[in-house]
Amino acid sequence: MLLHLALIALALGAVPAAAAEIVLDYRRPGLRDARPSIGEAERARVARALAEEAPPAIREDMGPSFAILGEGRGAFTGPGAEERIYLVQRKAPVAIEPFPNEPAPVLLVLGAKGPARFHRLATKDQFQRLAAIGDAERDGRDEILLESSFTNMGETVTALTAVRLDPAKGIAEAFQTIPDVVADRCDGPKRQRSLSAATISRDGTGAFAAQRHKLACD
Repeated sequence: MLLHLALIALALGAVPAAAAEIVLDYRRPGLRDARPSIGEAERARVARALAEEAPPAIREDMGPSFAILGEGRGAFTGPGAEERIYLVQRKAPVAIEPFPNEPAPVLLVLGAKGPARFHRLATKDQFQRLAAIGDAERDGRDEILLESSFTNMGETVTALTAVRLDPAKGIAEAFQTIPDVVADRCDGPKRQRSLSAATISRDGTGAFAAQRHKLACD
């Protein structure tokens, strides 16, 4: 009997762990080069929410020519909710500008019913786009991955900021920064050219994990 149990334990121990669930794969050129694209109907819906429901300070900060830098579907205000989320900034950032002086971005949540919900980021950091949605904490509420990039002397470095929403306070809290998810030095001197890109997955502890891969420059 003991031998039988031991064999079962060995067999179970030999089963490989389940592969990590990849949320983003920056090895794909299409992902690295992607740009936010929002249709006219979606922009009109966001504009209406800003005009009719946003607090005056947010409406003034975003202005009439606001930029929508990506959107996603998920459950943000509670488990089981079916909602859409939009990253809204006063304008799209410029990757060569290291210290943009713009109002803090806003994450706007719209559901099929109920009021629009505005979550102001605590930081004035500007982002290139909303990159992905994922339930890192596995509590039924999704977190958001926001992407920022900086270009200097032929080198472009991209980072991610993981954000969770606090519906009660109306804020968006950054709880994790993942640097160097892309480090593109392919436009540098020939001997120094390099490219690395990361895969991003849920790490099982309430955060995201990055595994970086060396790639060849085109």
